[in-house]
Amino acid sequence: MTSLTARHQSKSDSTDLKQARREMELDRMAGLETPKTVSLPLAQVARLLIEAGQSNRTWLMDFADDVVRIDSDLYDVLLAYQDLSNDLRTA
Repeated sequence: MTSLTARHQSKSDSTDLKQARREMELDRMAGLETPKTVSLPLAQVARLLIEAGQSNRTWLMDFADDVVRIDSDLYDVLLAYQDLSNDLRTA
C-alpha cells in the first residue's frame, strides 16, 4: 500500500469513527436507547488495536475482559492459526 493510499485509508477510517461517535451522541441526546454495538470493518478495528497494543495504551486493558462478536468463519480461522502458532513455538 502506498503512503498516499495509507493516508487516505487512515483519514477514511477516522471519518467513519467520528460519524459513528456522532450518531451515538445524537441518539443519547435525543433520549433514544443507546446502541450497544457498532459495526466496523475488521481491518479498521485490527489496525487500531494493533497500534494501541504496540503503544502500550493503558485504555486497552480496560476492555480486556469485554466480549466481542465475530463471524464464525473468522473464529475457525483464528483457532486454526492459534494451533499452528502453538505448534511452531513448541517445535
